Amino acid sequence: MRIKPEALNSQLTSKLEPLYFVFGAEPLLIEQSLASILSIAKQTGFNEKTSFEIDGNFDWNLVTAEIANTSLFSPQRIIECKLKTGKIGVKGSKALSALASNIPSDILLLISTGKLELAQQKSKWFKTLEQYGGVIQHWEISNDHLVGWISNHMATFGLKANQEVAQSIAFCTEGNLLASMQEIQKLKMTYPDGNINTQEFLDQAQEQSKYTVYGLIDAALFGDTVQVSKIYNTLLNDAAMPILLSSALYREIKSIIDMSIDLHQNNDINAILQSHQVWNKRKPIITNTLKRHPYQRLQKLLLLLGRIDRSIKGMDNVNVVDELHTLLLNLAGKNQWAQ
Repeated sequence: MRIKPEALNSQLTSKLEPLYFVFGAEPLLIEQSLASILSIAKQTGFNEKTSFEIDGNFDWNLVTAEIANTSLFSPQRIIECKLKTGKIGVKGSKALSALASNIPSDILLLISTGKLELAQQKSKWFKTLEQYGGVIQHWEISNDHLVGWISNHMATFGLKANQEVAQSIAFCTEGNLLASMQEIQKLKMTYPDGNINTQEFLDQAQEQSKYTVYGLIDAALFGDTVQVSKIYNTLLNDAAMPILLSSALYREIKSIIDMSIDLHQNNDINAILQSHQVWNKRKPIITNTLKRHPYQRLQKLLLLLGRIDRSIKGMDNVNVVDELHTLLLNLAGKNQWAQ
């Protein structure tokens, strides 16, 4: 049966299924669900656990043998199978289907993996897991739900509701749930009574973000060419920087282009910022960008970014480092070639 992630704890308190399969695009959410299952399982006497890392060449007889092996120390045991991918092959499919349909009463079978294609969710082994146990799917948390997710976890840690802080964490971590959770844990250590000094936190976050890809983009959007060059040169030692920067720039410019189109139809910029769910902290920066850059210039910047991306992938031949710097300076307003 399918179990919604938010209903898992309720389901666990009413009945522990013989099998649980947790999968999806967010590793942290998968680990949280597995931790909830393990916690309840331990309370009901499952005190011993054996784990297997499984790829396409795995010998499934090892799992079968482990299940058949009677434990002298714990009558109830957990067998955990972590699938590296959903592509487990014909042998894996048959083995997993057989295991799922014949689970002994003293065994709890836990299976997990990352994101699955729709075709994999229609496979025989997936349907068998769904038939004999609980299946929990986790989706990526979209930007419009991220602030709510952070706020909920802040509350779980005993931190008082603070929309500005939640928005700042969401922006700085750019949807990385593990990084968001780490920021929440740091907040709890800094403010153990749960009362966050908002301005102190925002000042620290701004200082920390200056020399990141996102701080670099903000400097460009605000028109600070000196800061753009300073941060860009600082980040050049990071080999992954061009890929991260190109991806983040595409999302940012595409979003601003959409707002620029709306601006031609509606002069109320605050309404546009609201409809595009621009966080309060970023409204002055986006407003400034929309006033400085016409739609045509933004579109030309996006076209250049497309060439840069193709060059990163080896399908074009522009100088990625130089062109990214040029694009940022144009976004900051130094050069006017993109009129």
